[in-house]
Amino acid sequence: MKRMLVIAFFPRAITNAICNSSMRFFFTLTIYLFCLNAIASDIDKETATALEYINQGYVQYGFEQLKRASATNSIAAQFYVAICYEYGIGVEKNQTEAFKMYRKAAERGLPDAMYHIASFYEKGIVVNQDATREREWLQRFQKKGGVFILPDLISIYNEGLKHTQNYAVNPNSPNHSVAQNSRTNNTPKQPIKNVTIVQSVPKPIDYSEQKPINKPTIESKMSDVDKEIPICKQNNETIFILIIANEDYRRVDNVPYAANDGKIFAEYCKKTLGVPEKNLHLLTNATLGDMKYNVSMMKQIAEAFEGEAQFIFYYAGHGLPAENQQDAFLLPVDGYGADGTGYSVNELYNELGALNAKSVVVLLDACFSGAKRDGGMVASARGVAIKAKQTAPKGNMVVLSAAQGDETAYPYKEQGHGLFTYYLLKKLNETKGNVTLGELADYIISGVKKTSIVENGKLQTPTVIPSATMDNTWRNMKLK
Repeated sequence: MKRMLVIAFFPRAITNAICNSSMRFFFTLTIYLFCLNAIASDIDKETATALEYINQGYVQYGFEQLKRASATNSIAAQFYVAICYEYGIGVEKNQTEAFKMYRKAAERGLPDAMYHIASFYEKGIVVNQDATREREWLQRFQKKGGVFILPDLISIYNEGLKHTQNYAVNPNSPNHSVAQNSRTNNTPKQPIKNVTIVQSVPKPIDYSEQKPINKPTIESKMSDVDKEIPICKQNNETIFILIIANEDYRRVDNVPYAANDGKIFAEYCKKTLGVPEKNLHLLTNATLGDMKYNVSMMKQIAEAFEGEAQFIFYYAGHGLPAENQQDAFLLPVDGYGADGTGYSVNELYNELGALNAKSVVVLLDACFSGAKRDGGMVASARGVAIKAKQTAPKGNMVVLSAAQGDETAYPYKEQGHGLFTYYLLKKLNETKGNVTLGELADYIISGVKKTSIVENGKLQTPTVIPSATMDNTWRNMKLK
């Protein structure tokens, strides 16, 4: 019944053209609209009519019809008006108006508009570049399914440009035939290329591919440790590395630069430490299940290598104290602060300490006071920093942690990394990986303390905690 109504909505000037290829496009469009999940009813008849006018080449008239529909609160029309303003479809480009209309549609829940709003914040179009706001809108887009749901106006417009004589014509005007043969000052634009095709359904956004949260700063000055990573020719087949880099949290604040920390540390592991790619697992934005599964895989590897394997466990992300302050936990991206949603540090140390391994080195660019990297408190934490009870490593473990007690593990904004990770990478770069664990720890502690007090006005003191069995030997260990 709805299909018949939609076809009946179109004026005689258009229905007379039913046999041409453009009209066949419209029938395809109509079918497409009614196949969409839960959105078909949002394409009102006025908006659908306006799209077909544009498809027939009546671009300026179609834009005016979209504006009319937008004024009646059509969410689809509001989005399409924004597209017109952004790309100059039937109207002069006006990015301010485009942003305003995108914002209206986005705040009403249209994922297509959310994605465009994120793009404006990314590029600094009529608003200041703001990677935090960009990421917020991308996350809202992802929560809506991470797909575009409206037909692509760009494709419709480009089809309409095949009928250039109609660009500024009112198809319902009595002088329509005369107007078609006359030139106006409103000449059609060239086809629009290289833009997002909204009619296609993209893959969900992989946030691991996103830039660090303070993107403008990072893009303007790439970190010195990200360039010219030393290459080692040796192949360390018995070293296995698990890297967890949690930046984009679903229910609490993000951790600036954590994804970049994990990515670049992985490059150093492969290139500088000579670890085969198959021996390295990089998890970006890991859930609790992801974290526990991959730690359990380390146990299986240790059993297979019968005590000959060495392990490195690296984590960048939120850490929080347990409610009883007797434990702390690493926070997965789907966690929110309640103890049951985090990965207990006690549990982690028990599992890693029980590995039948030559050594296990744990690198934690996190603090366990409830503080965020960029200051303030994690939303789910209590209002003051808390000193969680320190957990003792077991087995052949050594733990290097970014901060002690109730301190904060800060970012190094100028370099686009966590402060702890930056000095870890810096020493690996300077020594080409030929460094003892004692030398590495001394360098990290000294560099982090000095830089933190200068940059942040607060002390950050990395700590080294060896297990009892490693107490006298850890300083002479090497990572490769």
